[in-house]
Amino acid sequence: MRHKTKVFSEEIKATVISWKDERWSADKETLAAINEMLNKDSKRKSSLFSKLNPQTLLMWFFYGVGFVLEGIKFLFRKITRRI
Repeated sequence: MRHKTKVFSEEIKATVISWKDERWSADKETLAAINEMLNKDSKRKSSLFSKLNPQTLLMWFFYGVGFVLEGIKFLFRKITRRI
C-alpha cells in the first residue's frame, strides 16, 4: 500500500490511502470441508477448571487478600482517630 500526497495549494495537503478489496466465495461443500479440517486440529476445553489456569486463580487470590487488608487498615485508622 503506497501513500500518495498531492499538493493542491501551499496551505492544504491531502493524503489518499486506498486498498484493493478482494472477496472470495466458495460453495457449501468446500466450506464444510474447510470447517471440518479446522475443527479437527483444534482441541476443545470442556471443564471449567481447565479454562481457569492456576496463575489466574493465584492472581485473583492476591487481589482479594489485598482488598481485604486495605479495608482492615482503613477501618483501623478510622477507629483509632476517634479515640
